[in-house]
Amino acid sequence: MTDSGLTEPRSGDGQGAVPTPWPTGADAGIDFIAGLHAGVCEELAGLAQRCIAGYSDDRPVSASLVRSRLTNALTGAPPVLAVARDGREIAGWCAVRRPEPGEQRARLWGPVVDPAARRAGLGRRLLQTVVEAVEWPLLTTDVPLDRDGATDFFTRSGWEVLDTITVLHGAPADGLLGAVTAADIEAPEAYVAVAARRFAGLEASFADSTWSRWRDDARFDPETLLLDPPTGSLLLALAQENATNSELLLAEVWAADEEVRRRLIAQAHILAGARQVATVRAVTRLDPTDFVAHGMRVTGRCRTFTLPGER
Repeated sequence: MTDSGLTEPRSGDGQGAVPTPWPTGADAGIDFIAGLHAGVCEELAGLAQRCIAGYSDDRPVSASLVRSRLTNALTGAPPVLAVARDGREIAGWCAVRRPEPGEQRARLWGPVVDPAARRAGLGRRLLQTVVEAVEWPLLTTDVPLDRDGATDFFTRSGWEVLDTITVLHGAPADGLLGAVTAADIEAPEAYVAVAARRFAGLEASFADSTWSRWRDDARFDPETLLLDPPTGSLLLALAQENATNSELLLAEVWAADEEVRRRLIAQAHILAGARQVATVRAVTRLDPTDFVAHGMRVTGRCRTFTLPGER
């Protein structure tokens, strides 16, 4: 499952912006935080929301979303989290979610830097701080191409492109929901594990843990996991909202063929209408044709990065 990335643009807000001075000492202003208590999650979410506003990865960010995406779902282990403060206010953060069983890489989130603190090297220092603190191979979250300087930021930091991802938006639809959901069947964990092995090619231990990871995501609801029992296919949809916006994210579509994929995508749009969300969003590494066929439009492309030697 993918989520759009948060990173520091190289350019400032507007022409001729003056960089905000930032301490230059080796550890000045940056501290590690051991846990994700409610106040920290609220701060991280608030800064993340400000940083993605207006870009292709703009979507609702809440404290519960931050907690669920940074915490290891199977062990409950918190992330490796570095936070920079300007006085009492958070100016930036960068985190690594620990790898789960079967994952080859840990997931890097950020760096996320307040617009007022950019162009002074804070993003690079946050990135370096967390990279040096972990021993796992790393994979970034999705870095939008429309984010000025984002690709250059990671490239100049020694990272390489691993994958390209398409982001699409669509509108909720009217109609009767005809799909079976995970709430309608017994032992959904077995169904999901089989689909993970068959359609996503996940190795056994990771496939068997897929249901647990999805179930513990703050956005997950069994009624938004759409199933096609005759073929063993599924579509995972995740509801996200904040004070001003809401969406249904089509996070995974594991299907036997084109007809089933398109039927599940159509059902997901009807589900979005029933849930009264504002937008349907899809993020896919595959050919987006099946989404476009349902009227969704491509709104952006993203890249994931990894460090050399970690493929």
